[in-house]
Amino acid sequence: MRSDLLSTAQAAELLGVRTATIYSYVSRGVLTRAGSASRHDGSLFRRADVIALRDNRIRRRSGIFEVSIDTAITRIDPAGRLFYRGHDVTELARDSTFARTAEILWETTELDWSPNAASAQAARVARESAATSSPAARARLAVATLAAAETPSDDLPSAGVAAVNAAVDATAAATAPVDEADGAGPASTRLAHALGARSPAERHLVGAAMVLLADHELATSTVAARVAASTGAGVFDVVTAGLSAMPGPRHGQVSREVVRYLQRCADDGPRAATAVWDGRLPGFGHIVYAAPDPRATALLDLLAELAPDTVDLADAVIVEALRATGQHPNIDLALGALEVGLRLAPGSGEAIFTIARIAGFVAHMAEELGQPLRFRARAEYVGPE
Repeated sequence: MRSDLLSTAQAAELLGVRTATIYSYVSRGVLTRAGSASRHDGSLFRRADVIALRDNRIRRRSGIFEVSIDTAITRIDPAGRLFYRGHDVTELARDSTFARTAEILWETTELDWSPNAASAQAARVARESAATSSPAARARLAVATLAAAETPSDDLPSAGVAAVNAAVDATAAATAPVDEADGAGPASTRLAHALGARSPAERHLVGAAMVLLADHELATSTVAARVAASTGAGVFDVVTAGLSAMPGPRHGQVSREVVRYLQRCADDGPRAATAVWDGRLPGFGHIVYAAPDPRATALLDLLAELAPDTVDLADAVIVEALRATGQHPNIDLALGALEVGLRLAPGSGEAIFTIARIAGFVAHMAEELGQPLRFRARAEYVGPE
């Protein structure tokens, strides 16, 4: 072997990661194979590329601080595919349910998703404490109430179900009361009913959106949840930490701006609305995907059957945004279109995103258990001497 080339095993040793992580780096475009060798024939890597990755780990985009963690939960292909534990997410959104998707993420089966006393109490406190709050704010408060009550949380999957149920039922009080029949249904069905979905097809579509949003590797809020988990915090505190990172306008609230943007496009036309929009177009561009976000494509395809006019508008907006900015649509555009197309309660997109992501937080907490306290970023002091 040439001295300037490293085998996969040698590259993994130099970087201090598993060989599987090297293949993940290749699929994400972080590291490039040398020559035409395939993974099965034995990949080779340029020593200089591996050393540069080690020494710059991983600030490969200017101004972006990234954390690299080995994970078996979610795999993202920047070319436009997403997998939960090997399951294609777009297929899960079409054929499965949110509850089953959460069970896949948690590596368990056949959980009891009925609300229990603890989740019902937390939902009740959230309803009574924040009469004017948004649906997502009530969801966050309900989970924080579970944490404050110091409810036993040794069983991660059951605690995850309790967090989802409390968030759903607290959200319902901010929009519409859940009647007895719907109150006994699955969490995604109860949420869809509360947000204003009228037919079984519409409620299924809300569930599909929750599947698509259940996890997305190390998104900002997920990092916050994993940091909390690394300290030994309980599951409700971990979920609260993740949820606390979501309500900003750069993360969980983007769909609110998408709704405003789509309404402006409907009134003035996509080109005129885009030309005068102040700031970055909401719902476009993604820090990971070089191609269109596969979640956006999947959700818009499903929405087209129920709200074709809204999807036609979204398609026209996509064409104009691509012409004006060169950026592709992301899941927030589809989530805003879902809220508009199904005429859901204001803030529904944010609520769907917020509650769905609880599934991912619990999965990442389970994966972080047993690891040392390892989240200790270093600062470069630039203040006065």
